[in-house]
Amino acid sequence: MHQNSGSPFPTEPQQFLLQAALLSGNDMLLALQKWRELVDFETDIRFASFRMLPLLYQNLHQHNIDDPIMPRLKGIYRKAWSNNHILFHKAAAVLRYLQNEGIQTIILKGIALTTLVYKNFGVRPMADMDILVPLSQATKSIALLKNDGWIAQNEQYLEYNLKYGRSITFCDIKNTELDLHWHPIFEAHDNITENDFWKFAIPLEVAGVKTLAFGITDTLFHTIVHGMRYNPEPPIRWVADATMLINNEPDKIDWDRIIHHSKKFRVFLQMKSSLNYLKDAFHVQVPENVLSELENIKPSFSDRLVYRHAKKYGDQIPITFYEKLYSIYAGYLRQSSEERLWSQHIGFIKYLRFRTKGKPYFRIIMYYLSLLFKKPNR
Repeated sequence: MHQNSGSPFPTEPQQFLLQAALLSGNDMLLALQKWRELVDFETDIRFASFRMLPLLYQNLHQHNIDDPIMPRLKGIYRKAWSNNHILFHKAAAVLRYLQNEGIQTIILKGIALTTLVYKNFGVRPMADMDILVPLSQATKSIALLKNDGWIAQNEQYLEYNLKYGRSITFCDIKNTELDLHWHPIFEAHDNITENDFWKFAIPLEVAGVKTLAFGITDTLFHTIVHGMRYNPEPPIRWVADATMLINNEPDKIDWDRIIHHSKKFRVFLQMKSSLNYLKDAFHVQVPENVLSELENIKPSFSDRLVYRHAKKYGDQIPITFYEKLYSIYAGYLRQSSEERLWSQHIGFIKYLRFRTKGKPYFRIIMYYLSLLFKKPNR
C-alpha cells in the first residue's frame, strides 16, 4: 500500500500517474507502465490520485491507448462530467445572487481552470466552489449567504478570519461546499492592493452568469502558492493545473509578474521549488532567467520558517505544544508585511493579544500545559 506523507510533491506512484495523464509518446507509455506495476487499481487509489483519473482517461483516449482499466476510467470521467455540471449551476446561482446585491465576484480555482484551461467539464473533478469578493464587501457577502440558507462553518473564528485570514467555508443542506474568499492567499494580506489581482481579472461565464476570473498569469501564481502546502489529502492536483497552464497558454504568462508577486508576497521559495520540479519531472518550459532570478533572491529568516512550516505541517491541525506554537508563529509571519525582526515580534505580541481577546487566560494556560505532555498520534 502506497501511503502519501501529505507533502505537496507527489510520491513516486503519483508522479507516474501524473506523467501518464499529462505527457505524450514514450514518456507517457513508460509512466503508465510503471504506475500500473506499482499500484493496484482496485485497492491503492487514494483520494488525491482518484481525482487525477479523469485526466488520465482523456490523455489515454486521445492517444488511442488500450488498457484494461479504460472502461473504469471512462465511468469515472463521465461521473465527474455530470457532477461538475451540477456544481457549475450551483455556483452560477450564488454568483447571480451576490451580484444582484451589488457584490463584485471573481470565480477561483477549479471552476475557472475548467473553463479557461481544461475546456472540458469531465477532466477535473471538484467538490466545492471558490468565490472571491472585495474585502470591503466580505461582511455583507457573509450575511447575504447566511440569509440565503448557507451555513457558515467554524463561525466562531469569523472575527479572526476577517482580520487575519482569507476565507470562510459555507455548506448548504446538500453539503455542497462554498469557500468565500476576501483574499486569494494568506500571504496577500497587509500589502495587497486592487492592482495586484482585481485590476487584471478577465471576464468569464459560469453557466450563463457573467463574472470575473484571474488571468492566466495570476491563475498560475495562485495555483502554485495554494498547492504548495502540506495537507492530509495531498494537494498534488496543483501539478496538473500548473502544467496545463504553462503548456497550453505559454504566450499569456507574464513571467515578470510571477517574479513580482513572488517577491511582494514572499513566496519565492515556494515558486522556485515548484517550477524546478515541473521542469525536471514534466518537461515544462520555464524560462531560465526566471529560475535564475528566483534562485538569486536571498530568503529572510521568516521566509525560510514559513516555507518549512508549509511543507511539514501546512494545513494539518497541530497536536503538540511545539506544533501549535510553530503553527501560530508561522501563521502570523505568513500574513505579516513587517520585515524587521523587532517589528515582527511587536506585531506578533499584538497578534497573540487579538487571538486571546475575551478568553480566560487560566484556561489558555492549562490548554497549552496539556499540549506539553501530549504525544502525536497520526
